[in-house]
Formats: sequence, structure tokens, C-alpha cells
Amino acid sequence: MTGKDSELEKIINGCLQNDRVSQRQLYDKYSSRMFAVCRRYANSDEEAEDMLMVGFMNVFKGLKSYSWDGAFFTWLTGVMMRTAISYYRSTKRFRNELPMGDEWDNEDVLLAEENIVTNLEAKSIIELMDQMPDFSRVVFNMKEIEGYKLVEIAQMLDKKEGTIRVAYMRARKWLADRLLR
Repeated sequence: MTGKDSELEKIINGCLQNDRVSQRQLYDKYSSRMFAVCRRYANSDEEAEDMLMVGFMNVFKGLKSYSWDGAFFTWLTGVMMRTAISYYRSTKRFRNELPMGDEWDNEDVLLAEENIVTNLEAKSIIELMDQMPDFSRVVFNMKEIEGYKLVEIAQMLDKKEGTIRVAYMRARKWLADRLLR
């Protein structure tokens, strides 16, 4: 076991014993990277901070379920992502957000820009994503950033796969419209 691994193991074991110093060490070690995860799902830094706090409370409560088989960072990122999704599900912010209309019928237009985000700076992407409708942003993040399949996203959000597919295509069109102006 490397020095870094044993240090992390010591911190995690301290957290399992509800040691506040260990909890603070874990928070300090990962909060900035986990804030970035939360920020992708939030409308503002303040909202992301709220998600982060709830996420770390969930980490401390659920740490006993960490199996030590996989990378801790991966487990932690999953907790933060589920926290962000739960935040939106509990506030019902993206309920009935998908308006129907002829402007969404042309799939060729929706799929025109395959790599619309690749050349933007991170700050520009975040500023643009802040303006995207909540549900579309959540679906886009889960698909493009987190790498989930549409069927998995549908299961996690308790929505039909077709609804998720439409939200994803709309998110892409929304981004393409703003990037091609």
C-alpha cells in the first residue's frame, strides 16, 4: 500500500468513527473537485455549494457502504452526482419542462454539431450551461460528462427513455443554436 493510499485509508477510517478532524480532512482533500461535479448540475455557485454540503453529509452517512474494491474518488463522484440529481428530483424543478413543437421535429438539425463543446474554455461552458433549462442540463451532463447511456439516465431520473432522448437532443440543439450565432 502506498503512502497516499494509507493516508486516505486513515482518513476514511476516522470518518467511519465520526471523527470531525478526519471529516474535515476528507472535505478539504476533495471539496474543490466535487464542487466542480455539483456545479455542472447547478444554476449558480450557491446552489452547487448547497449540493456539495448535502453531498458530503451523504458521504459521511454512507461511507460504511464503500467497499474498498474500486477507487474512492469514483465512489465519491457517484455520491455527489446522485446528490445533485436528488436535489432536482426533490425540488421538481424540471417537471414538465419539455414543450412540444414543430421546431424539435427535425432530427438532422438536432444532430448537426457533434462536437459543439470541445473548443470552448471551461468558464465559457459553465456560463453557457447556467442558461440551459435545468432538466436539459441534467440530462446533457449525465450523458456527455458522466458518460451514462440514455436508458440508464431514464432509470435514474425515473423518466421514460423517450423523454430523456428528447431532452438530450434539445440540449444539443440549444447549445448549437447559441454556439453558432
